[in-house]
Amino acid sequence: MRRRPGSWDPLAWNGPWKGLLLAASVLGSCFQPAPGQTQTPVTIVLTPPSPVVGGNVSLAPQNPPQDFVLCSWYRSATAAETSRILTCFPHTPLVQQNGPAHTGLETAGPGCALHITGLTLNDTGNYTTLAPIPHGASGTHSNTLSVPCTEMLPRPTVTPNQTLVLENGTFTLRCNSSPSADTVLWLRDGASLVPSDRLVLSPDNRTLTVLGVTRDDAGAYQCEVRNPVSTKRSEPGTVTLAYGPESVRIDPPGPITLTLGSPLTLTCVADSIPAPSYRWGLNGTDTNQTGSSLTFNPMTLDHQGTYECRAHNPITNRTVSVWSNPCPGWHPAP
Repeated sequence: MRRRPGSWDPLAWNGPWKGLLLAASVLGSCFQPAPGQTQTPVTIVLTPPSPVVGGNVSLAPQNPPQDFVLCSWYRSATAAETSRILTCFPHTPLVQQNGPAHTGLETAGPGCALHITGLTLNDTGNYTTLAPIPHGASGTHSNTLSVPCTEMLPRPTVTPNQTLVLENGTFTLRCNSSPSADTVLWLRDGASLVPSDRLVLSPDNRTLTVLGVTRDDAGAYQCEVRNPVSTKRSEPGTVTLAYGPESVRIDPPGPITLTLGSPLTLTCVADSIPAPSYRWGLNGTDTNQTGSSLTFNPMTLDHQGTYECRAHNPITNRTVSVWSNPCPGWHPAP
């Protein structure tokens, strides 16, 4: 038989849901009974146990009275008329009477179940069911389900995404994520970081501060956030350590004997981050030549002497000079 439009379809729960977790925990009875009345707690089951925004959920009382004449659902922990979602009359066909708190997305099901479709963040809260004991008996069946919500986490980001820091300096990274993330972890180059005297985390773990930076602290930093329904990891934020210049040399090293008129290229090499600027001198005089390479083609007598390369790192503000004597003498040209 074809289902009526708007009827409850449990098969629709199997689609991909994003955003909202409705994790249920059953609390005590929803209100104190009036004098002379008794209350029988009713266990309420949430199906599925972890629904999300855009999906569906069912709040179903377990073992309701077999011959109850009506039951009501309230969007609160008390059975106030202003918070009544609907009242269900278990006739054939089932009759539903909507209340002031009905949004158009709630329907009643068999056994006094409450079905909510197209879940939104506003559907979080307390839900109370109330079913009078039939045939004039004194009391009611009732209970309240606390339905907290949490979203499907978006991907976090690390700021700043590029950091250049000096040795022995300090840097701070921030993990930007939804407040509903209940766990925040930090990783460097894919390996988990453990807090220490130098690796300091804020109370909520969202800020990482590294003190006394060493070269081992350079790398790709990520934060990972978790909640009961999702785990997301950020794109890497790159931390680069500025150092140098170190191990500065001129290639080829001197002394070099050349044939007059032949070409020569000298290259200055330095270990430095960021890459240094270079400036060349000859026999103690600035040549006004810059760049890592110096080329002569052809070599002349004026090019003979001792060459100096000065490598300067603008971040560390360090300059290192190295000398080479590539042209102490000449072979005659053939």
